[in-house]
Order: sequence, then structure tokens, then C-alpha cells
Amino acid sequence: MTSRFGSQSSGVTTMNVINTPSADLALTNLAYCSPADLLNFRVPNSNLFLASVAGDSFVLSLASHPSVNKGQIALNSVQRRHAKVSTGDHVSLNRFIPPEDFNLALLTVELEFVKKGSKNEQVDAVLLANQLRKRFINQVMTAGQRVVFEYHGNNYIFTVNGAAVEGQEKSNALERGIITNETYFVFEASNDSGIKIVNQREGANSNIFRHKEFNLQSLGIGGLSAEFADIFRRAFASRVFPPHVTSKLGIKHVKGMLLYGPPGTGKTLMARQIGKMLNGMEPKIVNGPEVLSKFVGETEKNIRDLFADAENDQRTRGDQSDLHVIIFDEIDAICKSRGSTRDGTGVHDSIVNQLLTKIDGVESLNNVLLIGMTNRKDMLDEALLRPGRLEVQVEISLPDENGRLQILQIHTNKMKENSFLAPDVNLQELAARTKNYSGAELEGVAKSAVSFALNRQLSMDDLTKPVDEESIKVTMDDFLHALYEIVPAFGASTDDLERSRLNGMVDCGDRHKHIYQRAMLLVEQVKVSKGSPLVTCLLEGPSGSGKTALAATAGIDSDFPFVKIISAESMIGLHESTKCAQIVKVSECQFSGS
Repeated sequence: MTSRFGSQSSGVTTMNVINTPSADLALTNLAYCSPADLLNFRVPNSNLFLASVAGDSFVLSLASHPSVNKGQIALNSVQRRHAKVSTGDHVSLNRFIPPEDFNLALLTVELEFVKKGSKNEQVDAVLLANQLRKRFINQVMTAGQRVVFEYHGNNYIFTVNGAAVEGQEKSNALERGIITNETYFVFEASNDSGIKIVNQREGANSNIFRHKEFNLQSLGIGGLSAEFADIFRRAFASRVFPPHVTSKLGIKHVKGMLLYGPPGTGKTLMARQIGKMLNGMEPKIVNGPEVLSKFVGETEKNIRDLFADAENDQRTRGDQSDLHVIIFDEIDAICKSRGSTRDGTGVHDSIVNQLLTKIDGVESLNNVLLIGMTNRKDMLDEALLRPGRLEVQVEISLPDENGRLQILQIHTNKMKENSFLAPDVNLQELAARTKNYSGAELEGVAKSAVSFALNRQLSMDDLTKPVDEESIKVTMDDFLHALYEIVPAFGASTDDLERSRLNGMVDCGDRHKHIYQRAMLLVEQVKVSKGSPLVTCLLEGPSGSGKTALAATAGIDSDFPFVKIISAESMIGLHESTKCAQIVKVSECQFSGS
């Protein structure tokens, strides 16, 4: 069985180290042995010959050479230094078998000259990357490894600073992978190396994302595929193309986006995962209230400090600068409409001014993407929302039934993999019964269901009694109990709506059927028409004639993610102003969250 970092065969071969047969062979990064010895290192079902050396610190690609005798291994000076051996020493080699998913998506290397001096060279990142892919195709690269090569008459050494395998999250284990035609190179060079790297941005833009494709469910994002597609089109599509293409189109990159919607719908999760998907600098995540300070000018300085790294990067590297992502959670805490606060200090107004200057001022930055999140979009300063600033505004609303199913699948995936989920659990039914639940509330339902399952295994008389892991099963009943424990903060639950029509809808003839059809026609009008988003309807009639049941039926059949019941019972004991505030709050939620 092979791990993600490969495996070694049990047989260890001890060989005598000699120098590479010729200077040109030293630049291939191959190790050379006799044809007979080469067979010991063949990877099954391939034409690759690989050996791990020096306690698995790096992997050699091998080839045969007629001048190398049996029992000898020819290494160049860089390989010998890395393996900590000299000519005449003995070195232990193991056949290396790479795992299935081993292709390098990204290789970060630092360049230097073999002979350091006053030489200065300009290196085109795109051309050099093409050369290295051809020269070192199918060779395994390990973090920390050093490789010597020739390019345009100069001998260089590159040191592997990072190796990211396709589709795998970064871990603390050894970074290692095999070079393919799709591997993207990121080049680095110290200021005193004499090497200037140009055109890095040309290649970097087409590899702005760490992965070739996105499986949102594997990232823990459910029910937001349409919203992500919108974000990608508006904020990232232009950055995927090289700068000369966007300059010919005469467009500027989007510098800011706003994610808004009810609490718990996945705004912070979406922003966090967008930051993880991008190559480049780690995103800075800032909670709005954190930048506030009681000292005069300190808050504005905190804002300036957030952009300092991006400014320095753009000043020194220009268009080759990395993309800097700044994520503002609860941005409404610091960017209220100017003039709306009466604290006497004017701090909030100056924060907005400072932020606007950094995003879209005279010396505006083109290497920054600002992501703001709020559930109170109405409180934000209008100047912040115009094109050129937070111009991409995406509503992250309550999930529909298909979205709820995806979210439930994400939160029960581990249970299913480890056989803790009972066969009677019907996620499709749960998705249908959780109308108006946000993503966070659905996660709460899963946690609550697990708590019921775990509680069955505990004895209150003896808490030290060993637990039988095999008997832990989360059942459908656990989830149904959880639905009574976790209730949606926005809108009425499906059970509340069903209680409004306990005996169902009785067929009372054509007149009743006509009223129902008219009600559903109004629902459809709101659903599909952009010109009439607000439609009101009054049902009148004597007590017990079925008005409440008809309204509840229309709400259930509408399949709207947000349905709310306002009844006289919920208003008993409230002051008139409080009643008005309750109705206004429901209306605001309806317009922003539906």
C-alpha cells in the first residue's frame, strides 16, 4: 500500500558513489548506474526508474550508462552534497513507488547562479518554465531539494521551496510530487542574486487558483454553486487572463466584493474558502470591530496597515505582484453611512474615507481584492457600493431544498463513511422538512442528532463505563427530534405551517379551487417577475372558513426559502411601537433573505 508520499520496496541496495561520467550529464539531474542495476529500481507498469536516497530526503530518477560499472551510482556534485556523501562512499538506495495522485500542480523554486558573482541576467518566467517542464518531465521533486541546470549559456541551481500536488490540501508532511506538462512553476530570486525574473505575472494569472476545478461540496460549501459562479464571473474571470489581454479590452480588475444576507447562510465560509483557493499571499481576515480604537488616528492607521504589504509588493514588483486578499467580517460595524453616527468623534466617517482612498483613490492598488461581509447592507455607506469599490454584491440567501440536501450531505458525510449513519436516515425528506433553515442551523441539526445518538450510549449511573463505538448509530428519529430542538431564526418551520392546516385542505368546490389558483398565480408572479417583487393579497371570510389553511398551503406550495407567519397571538402583551418594530423586522428579512 502506498501513501500520498510514495513507498519504498523492502530491498535496500548499497552502491558505491562515483562522479557523473560527463559535465553535460551532470545538468540532467539524473543519477547513472549500470543496465543490470537499473532493473532493481523500475517502477511497476511504467518506464520510470526511481530511488529514494539519504533517508528518503529526496528521490532520484535513474538512467543507465555504459561507463558505470555494476554496484556503482554516478551522482553530480549537488546530488552528493544533498545526500551528504563523497565519491568513494557507499550510499543506500530504495526503489521508490509513487502513489496514484502524485502530479505536481505547483512547484515554487528559488533561482541562483552556480558561480556567484557580479553577473546580472533577466529571466523570462514563461520561457524558463517551458524549458524546465521538458527537461525534468517525470522527475520527482522534494521540498529542500537542489537541482543544477543550464539555461541560455548560464548554469543555475534551483532550490525547491514548495511542492503542491493536484487536489491535495497543504499538510505538515514532506512536500513531494512528480513534474508533468501541467506543472506550474513559480520562480523566486533574492535581491543580491543578480537574477531578475520577468513575465511571472503572465503565467501566474492563468494559475491564480490552486486547483484546476472546484468541487464546492468537498470545500464544505453547499447550495451556493450559482452564487460562486456569479462571484467567479465578476471578480476572477478577468484575472485568469494575462495582463496584455485585459489591457487590450480596456478593463480594470474588480477590487472589491460584498457578500450579504441573513446570519448563518455561509458568507464567512464562502469568503474563507475563496481565500484558500487562490495562489499568492495568505488572506488577511479582519473582524470589523477589531480595527476600532479609542485613540485619535489609531483606527485610520489600522486600516492603512492592512494595505501596507500590498502597497510594498506593487511598488517593488509592479504587475508581477501577487494578489492580496483582505476579508472584512461584519463590515457594517466600521463602514456605516457617513453622518449616521453621533459619537462626536467622526471616527466612523474617517474610516470610510480611508477605506475609499485605499481601494479607489489617486494611488489605488490593482493587486488587492477586498471581500466584505454583512447582514445589514442597508447600513453601509452608499459610496462604498458604487463600481470601482465593492462593486460585486452577491446575496447569500437561505438555501432552497436542493441546497439544504447538499448541506446535510456535507455534515453527514463523515458519519456515513465511518458507518455511524443508520440506513433509515432519509436526507431528501429532511431537506424537504427544513424550509427556512440556514446552513448554520442545518449544521446545528446534525450536531443535535449526534448528541441524541451519543446519549443513548452513556449511563448516567456510571459515566466511566466503556463506550461501544460499533453500536453508535444516528437514526432518522434522532434527526426528527433535532428539528424540534433547532428551530429556524428566519421564517416559520414547515411544521409550523403544517399546524396551520392540521386537517389538510378540504375540497369545497370550484369557487375554493379558483381562489387557490389565484393565490398561486400571485406567488408565481412574485417568483418570476422582476418588475413586481412586492404583491399583497387579502383573504376575507367568516371564522373557520379556511383562510389560514389556504394561506399556509400557498406558503408551503410556493417553495420560497423564506415564509413567515405573523399572528395575533405573537403580538399579545407587546407595546404598539414594539408591534410595529416586529412587523418591520419581518419585512426587512423578507426582502433581504428571500
